[in-house]
Amino acid sequence: MKTEINLGAIKRNFNLISKATEKPLILMCKADAYGHGAARVVREVSAAYYGVATEEEGIPLRELGKNVLVTAPSFYGVALCRRYGMIPLIGDMEVAKRAVACGVERCRIKVNSGMNRLGFTGDKECFAVARFLARNGVAVEGADTHYKDDSDLNLLRQNDRFKSAVVAVRSALAEEGRQGRFFTSVTECGATFAKEFDFLRVGLAAYGYHNASTAGIPLELAMKVYSEVIKVKTVKAGETLGYTGAFTAPKKLKAYTVLGGYGDGVARADAGRRVFAAGRRLCVAAVSMDTFEMISDHVDLSVGTRVIILSRTADAAYIAKHRGTIPYEVLLGFNVPRANRVYV
Repeated sequence: MKTEINLGAIKRNFNLISKATEKPLILMCKADAYGHGAARVVREVSAAYYGVATEEEGIPLRELGKNVLVTAPSFYGVALCRRYGMIPLIGDMEVAKRAVACGVERCRIKVNSGMNRLGFTGDKECFAVARFLARNGVAVEGADTHYKDDSDLNLLRQNDRFKSAVVAVRSALAEEGRQGRFFTSVTECGATFAKEFDFLRVGLAAYGYHNASTAGIPLELAMKVYSEVIKVKTVKAGETLGYTGAFTAPKKLKAYTVLGGYGDGVARADAGRRVFAAGRRLCVAAVSMDTFEMISDHVDLSVGTRVIILSRTADAAYIAKHRGTIPYEVLLGFNVPRANRVYV
């Protein structure tokens, strides 16, 4: 299997979103840039900051000289932020204490405005942690929050909570005489209601998948996955394919074994969905670890024929709907150790 990544598409998407929202963007590169390869993506896309989830994810980007925000710093890992000059988004008091003990010099405060995942809730908590950090010599350079969805009512409610928390943080810093560089950021899906915030954090949209705020922007899908037929055979009515006879032929069919299985990102749940070969739609019948079976009663293919697994016609949103999941999980599934990644 081969995974083809169009770096130019990511760059164009990023620039189009920035222009449309009239905001500078923070490019989210967590989970290896959503399976697209963070080290290559950050070389192509010019952003003021790049976001990752963990300290370990951020180290390679810092070694490339990039400004890195760590959105989910851990109690033991936060020391790496000091060592490598990364900026943790602190959302827990114990992590804040650990950051001080490790000598972290700069950070941001994560505000829980309604997602209830990470972050400080309410003005009092935000004021207290900002004062604690400032008193212990840590430069608090801003505050950030994450929207739980992109409904108008929720965005407005979360914005109100976030704005109030930002006032509390700024007040604490002012009391401690630690007013300096400070900016706010929210997730880009709420761009319509985020005019007063400084930065937008853009994730999956940069890789070509729309949300409520990107309607009308001509985004390009950056990832394509394809493989090839490695075996052609005919199965008779009643014969089976795959482990435990996962598929039983209802009539005489052509069956094609394609390289790539659940060890490569083609899930067992993909049985029943369509893939493309020779410009035609064929059905996935059964999936093994290293291969999957594809069937047709009217398409003749040969060994070596290219099979399109992920493309604009059958993108991650389509696959996710078939699997009953979300596009993020589909894309990450193709980021496996034996992936043959090609950049264009």
